[in-house]
This record gives sequence, C-alpha cells and structure tokens, in this order.
Amino acid sequence: MNTAISKYMLFEYLSGRANPLERKRVEDWISDGGNSAIYYQWLYEWETVSPQFSPDENDAFQRLWTRVITDEKEDVQGATLDNLEGSNDFEKRNLYKVWWKMAVAAVLLVGISWVFRDTIYFRSYRTPFGKTTNIYLEDGSRVSLNANSVLKVPRLGFWGSKRQVELSGEAEFDVSHTVDDQQFIVKTSDTFQVEVLGTEFSVFARQRATQVVLKTGSVRIGYTHNSKYQNMMMKPGDVATLDEVGTVQLTKQKDPENFAAWKEKRYIFNSTSVSEIGQLMKENFGVNLKAKEEVLNRKITGNFKTENVDELLKTLTEVLDLQVLYIDSSTVYISNY
Repeated sequence: MNTAISKYMLFEYLSGRANPLERKRVEDWISDGGNSAIYYQWLYEWETVSPQFSPDENDAFQRLWTRVITDEKEDVQGATLDNLEGSNDFEKRNLYKVWWKMAVAAVLLVGISWVFRDTIYFRSYRTPFGKTTNIYLEDGSRVSLNANSVLKVPRLGFWGSKRQVELSGEAEFDVSHTVDDQQFIVKTSDTFQVEVLGTEFSVFARQRATQVVLKTGSVRIGYTHNSKYQNMMMKPGDVATLDEVGTVQLTKQKDPENFAAWKEKRYIFNSTSVSEIGQLMKENFGVNLKAKEEVLNRKITGNFKTENVDELLKTLTEVLDLQVLYIDSSTVYISNY
C-alpha cells in the first residue's frame, strides 16, 4: 500500500510543527507525482485559513485617495465650480474632468468598502484543523475556540449598548460583566443569536446543527421562525438546539461542562454512533470517515484523551474491534475484522 497522509498532517508540515518522521512521510508523499492534484488543493485550503500575507485595506484606500487629490491639484491648481463663468472652454473641460474623476473615485471607494466590509469592520480569528486556541477580548471576556472555527470581533472595539461577535464553528465563552450592564451577543447567523450579560456557555454552530449549552448564569436565545422573531430564556444545565424546521428545543444536561471537553483534548462519548464520530472528525480534523452502515450504526461510550485524529481513530478501532482498510487522500475506510 502506498504511503498516505492526512490533510491534518500536511497542515502541520506547512506550519512547521511536524516531527522528523512526519516530515519524511509528507515529503515522500509530495514527491509522488500522482499526489500533485490533492497536494495543491490542500495547499490552497491551508493558505486560505493561514494566509501568509494580509493586505492593509485602510492604507490602500488612503493612498488611492491621496493620489486622486494630488492629481487634481496638479490639473486645476485650486479651481472650483464658482469660477466656471468667464473661463475658456479648455479650462471648463478640464474642471469637469476633475470632478468626474473625483466622483468615480468616491463611488469606487464606497464599492470597495462594501465588498470588503467584513475585513474592514471585523478582525477574524481562525483555527486550522486539529488546533484550538484561547482569545481574550478587550472587555476581559475569554473565548476558547475549537478547531476549524472562525470568530469575528469588531476592529474598533465594543461601543454602544452591546458587545457583539460572530461565530462559525464551536467555542466556549466566559463573559465578563461590565459596570454599565453592556449586553454580550454571539451571532451565528442572520436568524440566530445568543444574548447574555455575564455567564459561561458553549456554542456549536456547524453546518449540521446549532446548539447552545449553558454552564453558569443565564442567557436568552433569539431566533427567527416563520419570519417572526422569538426568544427563550435558558438556565444552567439547559441545552438549546435549533432543529431542522427552525424552532428551538430545550433539554437538560447533567454535566454541561462535557460539551467543551475538547479544550482538554478529550472526547466524551455516551452511546455515540460511529457515524456521529465521523462527523466530528470531518469538522475538527478535515478527515472523512467511511464504512458500511452496520459499522456506522455501532456505538461507543467513554471518556478518551486524544491529541490528534490518528489517536482518535486508533481509540475508535481498538474499542470497537475495527480495522482500517485503507486511506485514500483525506478519507479513511474502516470495517469489521
């Protein structure tokens, strides 16, 4: 069987965190011309989540505007519309040309500002596959960001009556109280948000589901269903799940802290199916898990410490007495013995 690597291993290699054995495996894999297509695909993905260059849009806009103003000063030497009367045709045409350029530049700046509004207004914190991080906000709040997640925070800081951030992925929030009772809002979409004053909670906002787990304090869930805004209060131990039809279901959880066990590189399974674990592997590590339906329906219970996707896969196969058939690109195929 040809040596195969995972997307996570390549990302570690590109980030300079791979050990000597992993580096040798990756370099051998890259040297195989048959892997060129998937290599450049993964390289593009890594560059997307770990850009090596971040343009300064504000500086670019300022330089563009300065250039426009400088050109116009050289063309008209301070001319204005007030002195059009009595000017010769050449001067009038030149002046109209100046104002036309300024109008086009203004429209261009507004258009660019709109296209890049997220980059201008928000600072984005991103985590690659297999990595977590802690982010400390200006108000003292802490955010633990899980793998393959994005948190957007206003570049100019919190102001007004609320502190609002945007989340795509999974995170645990430990929100600080402010003297002016400033609200803290976590927005996951245009139709769902979490509103708090001071509390600790977890938010899961992936493609397959949206879920909020409250550890301490109280929060209010705001959501839109059938074009009507609704809200729901949560108490410690509550789990709010946004279902497929857009309503929120509230259930109780005895140990809400287990929902953020990923912070300690732990995975807690309670009659969790192999299919569900496969979804977790894809979301956190970028690895697809494939198996026959009878294998996907098997379940596992336990508290497992795993540092990476290889350890998680090893735990899964050993506990359930499964075997890895083969690895194809970023997909792992498993089966019964």
